[in-house]
Amino acid sequence: MTKLIQGGLSRRAVLAGAVALPLVACAHPGMALAESDAMSAQLITLGTQGGPNYGPTRSECANALRVGEHLFLVDCGYGTLASMVAAGLRHQDVDAVFITHLHDDHSSDLYGILTHMATQGRAREVVVYGPVGTHTYVQGLRDAMGPNATIRTLDEARPAGFLDFIRSVEVEEGEVPIAEAGIRVTCAENTHYPDYIEGLETQKSYAYRFDWGSSIVFSGDTTYSEGLVRLAQGVDVFVCEVLEPVSMRRAFDAMVAGGAFAGAEEGVWRHMIDTHASPTQVGQMAAEAGVGRVVLTHLAPGALLDVPDSTYTAGVAEHFAGPVLVAVDGMVVAV
Repeated sequence: MTKLIQGGLSRRAVLAGAVALPLVACAHPGMALAESDAMSAQLITLGTQGGPNYGPTRSECANALRVGEHLFLVDCGYGTLASMVAAGLRHQDVDAVFITHLHDDHSSDLYGILTHMATQGRAREVVVYGPVGTHTYVQGLRDAMGPNATIRTLDEARPAGFLDFIRSVEVEEGEVPIAEAGIRVTCAENTHYPDYIEGLETQKSYAYRFDWGSSIVFSGDTTYSEGLVRLAQGVDVFVCEVLEPVSMRRAFDAMVAGGAFAGAEEGVWRHMIDTHASPTQVGQMAAEAGVGRVVLTHLAPGALLDVPDSTYTAGVAEHFAGPVLVAVDGMVVAV
C-alpha cells in the first residue's frame, strides 16, 4: 500500500491517517513557466535502501516522478519493477529513465523493466539517460535480450524491431534534452567518485533537477558537493541520500563477520564513508541551497539495522530547519 505525504506533514502522522492537506505547487523563481501552468506532481520512493543491499522491506535505490501525464524513473536498482507494481505504476507508462551513475544498485532492474516493455509490445520510444558508459550498458542489455527477442519473433509472429523502442543518451552537465514539453531537466556532477583515485576521472556521477513550475532534485550518491548545492538552489523538494557513520559501522562489522567483502573490507569501508553524505552534510547542503524540504533515501544502514528515524534526521537538523522526511518504499510525496 502506498503512503501519501503532503507538504511538511510528518511521515508518521500521515501513515496513521491523522490529517489530509491539499496539494500545493510552488513555482521556482528561476523558471519561465507561469504559476498557473504548474502541473501536479508526485514523488514515489520505490526503493530506499543504501546498497547494494536488498531485503523484504527496502529494495535498492529507485524513484518515480509523475508530472502531469508524464512518468519518469530516477534510478532503478534491484526490486524496482516489483515496487512499481505495488505502487500501482505501469512500466509501460514510463517516458524516460534517468540513471545517476552506473553502480548496480542504481541500475540492475533496468533489464527487467525494458524486457517486460518489449514482451508486452512497447512501440513508443523510451529513453535511458545516464553518464558516460550508458550507451555500452544499454547495448549490453539489448544483447542480453536478443535470444528472447529471436524466440518470440519466430514463435509468436512478433513484428520486426522488437527492441527498437529503446534509446540511450549520455548526458553532460547542464540541460538534458528531453521530449516532454513544459518540463526542464538539468544535471550536475556530484562527488561520488573521488578525484584522488586514478582512473575514476573518466567516470561520471550526476544529480538531476526537474523544473515544471514546481521543482525537485535527486542527489544521486554523493558526499558534500558544491555542484549539487548550486543545482538545488531554491528547489521545493531535495531528495538526498544519507549514510549515518556510527550505525553503518555496526551494520558493516556484522556483514564482515558473516563473510561479506572478503579481502576488500578496508576499501569498501573507505568508499562508504568517503563518498556518501552524512546527515550533517545533507543538512549543510540543504541549508546552503535554501531548499523547501528534504526527503532522505538510499538509507545506510537502512534495513540492515533497526534504528529510529532520528538517527538520520538529528544531524540534518543541526543545519537545516525545514521539514525532513525519512523515506520508506512506496511513500508518495506531493511536490
